[in-house]
Amino acid sequence: MSVKPAEGTRSRDPEARKRKLIDAAIVSIGEIGYNDVTVDTISETAGISRGLIGHYFKGKDQLLLEAVKTVAAEIGASTRKAVSAAGEDAVARLYATARASFGKPAFTEAHACVWAALAGNAGWSPELTQLYHELWTGYREALARLFERAAQTRGIALDARLAALTFTHLIEGLWVGWVADSTEISRQRAESACLTYLDAIFKQP
Repeated sequence: MSVKPAEGTRSRDPEARKRKLIDAAIVSIGEIGYNDVTVDTISETAGISRGLIGHYFKGKDQLLLEAVKTVAAEIGASTRKAVSAAGEDAVARLYATARASFGKPAFTEAHACVWAALAGNAGWSPELTQLYHELWTGYREALARLFERAAQTRGIALDARLAALTFTHLIEGLWVGWVADSTEISRQRAESACLTYLDAIFKQP
């Protein structure tokens, strides 16, 4: 599978070529897994000479860093759009977050594979550890504020930070689980699990 350059860009445009390599890394990780991805497989997928990769990236780990940043940005943009469309009610925004976490266009098998690669390799790479921490810290803090507002409006006693931590890693665990066993964990069941968690908090008898 080859990755085409973004529409309206020229193949000799350095930024377009860099994005082609990042997209190729995402596709390659999704197709054969991070451990089997090499500079050669990425260059072949991108249709770019292996020698040119060194002009943009030091190696596979740096490409993974950029792939994760790209995936995080795309999922983040999709989630923010869904949350904004849900209105001002904090509970509705949390439900929108759960649905967007497993919805198209941002959430794809390739994106889930990239995130699984990050989670599986972060403990052995200082750069990946730092990126992982930065990505989740800001996300959890935003969710904690939403949980706090939602609990206040519903008159519920809640540890908002703990709820955000649980919700965050429920989502991530289901992403990784979907990659590992898509027969048991479908997109629909994963979304349902997150919605059920929110129901347990906010749909009081």
